[in-house]
Amino acid sequence: MLILYIETNFLMAVAKGQDLKAADLLQDIPSSIRIVIPDVCYIESLTTYRIDKRKRLEFQEEMDKQIKELNRDKTSDYARFAKLFMGNLGEARINNELLINAIQDRLFTTIDQLLNNAELINLNKNLIQNIAQTTISQPEAWLIKNDIMDNLILECILDHAQLHPQEDKAFISNNSKDFGKPEIKAVLSNAGIKYFTTTQDFLNWFNSLSSI
Repeated sequence: MLILYIETNFLMAVAKGQDLKAADLLQDIPSSIRIVIPDVCYIESLTTYRIDKRKRLEFQEEMDKQIKELNRDKTSDYARFAKLFMGNLGEARINNELLINAIQDRLFTTIDQLLNNAELINLNKNLIQNIAQTTISQPEAWLIKNDIMDNLILECILDHAQLHPQEDKAFISNNSKDFGKPEIKAVLSNAGIKYFTTTQDFLNWFNSLSSI
């Protein structure tokens, strides 16, 4: 049995349609894979979705303003071009709204799939105490600088990995800016966890194990 750790970016990549292989994996999880995710990732994914939605709605409001402004131009030499541009803006507005709805639907579907098929890493007393102490007293000791949530996710994964020393373990995260740093990859490796930035890379490795 192989333990596959995922985090918030996995959910968002599926929701945004950026990782088709991740979506395929959730549709048909091999019996030899246990997907494991820190429980805080569900909350972070919803927060990330709300921030993304707000930005898209702000973009939509700006398009509405531009459409109204262009619609006022009735007589200038540029009125005809303004109408064409207004039509393009209107189409972009509709597509933006459809995209917001699609992301929402895919995120909720992904959460449901994981709740039914993945194992949760729940925050425990020791993890909370360690996180609180480091944040307040020794912020410079964080493995990932200036990101409490990513450190919390990392600590959850490492804590879980200690409980399963004999099992093969992998971790998918396209957040290579944080989890892909050499020092973080070294910590993961020491815990017996192979790090991958894409689901395709993980699947290539996983399939190579199956063929041995």
